[in-house]
Amino acid sequence: MNCRRGIIHTAIAIVLLTMLAGCSLLSFVEDRLPPPAPSDTGILFKYKAPAARQVNLAGEFNNWLGTANGGRLDPNLDAMRDPDGDGIWEITLPLPPGRYQYKYLIDQVDWQEDPGNPETTDDGFGGKNSILVVTTNPGYPYDENYISYSLGTGSRIKVEREHDFFLEGFADAEQVFVTGSFSDWDPKAYLMGLGDDGRWHVRVKLPAGKHLYKFVVDGTWMPDPGNDSAEDDGYGSKNSVLQIEG
Repeated sequence: MNCRRGIIHTAIAIVLLTMLAGCSLLSFVEDRLPPPAPSDTGILFKYKAPAARQVNLAGEFNNWLGTANGGRLDPNLDAMRDPDGDGIWEITLPLPPGRYQYKYLIDQVDWQEDPGNPETTDDGFGGKNSILVVTTNPGYPYDENYISYSLGTGSRIKVEREHDFFLEGFADAEQVFVTGSFSDWDPKAYLMGLGDDGRWHVRVKLPAGKHLYKFVVDGTWMPDPGNDSAEDDGYGSKNSVLQIEG
């Protein structure tokens, strides 16, 4: 009788352990984010770090945030966003076709490979760099001059210009923002101010190249009525197009 009771207890323990292991595995799979993937405006990177105060995307495409070859860290370069506060940080980069090594930098001190990307290579410091391959036709517009790439190291060509956005005809609006591919389409990216002339205005520093944008007027998205250059946004409306010369 005691032997039979011991066998039953052992069987119950095995079942419970199996269930716990399954739950842990399921939780791990659910928590894992997908590797970087193309979007309409570039490669979308995601990294889960709920406790982080800042997350940056580092790689060959930005000279490892300026640290390659003994350079100084630029904490403002490719800073990721967590607009909804869910702990998932995001950034989209219009990378040209090529093969890139990258990592995430948490709070300017903790370098981490991408846990959702199985493609890695040794980083030369006892750790791993994640690998991203952008195909020849990535499905989004890009500028070949976005990257200066040579012998395994990269540096961002940072040509920036200040651009003045104006919106007329909405002097009665309460709030107006401008957003676009340069801000990951954050609906509250740049708050505009209402001038004495009845126009909304904001000055934004933008890198050279092509940018898509819209205005958000009291929560309503709209293309720039003063700009005839536009493209379909894929949702039955238009994105305004802005070209910043290098």
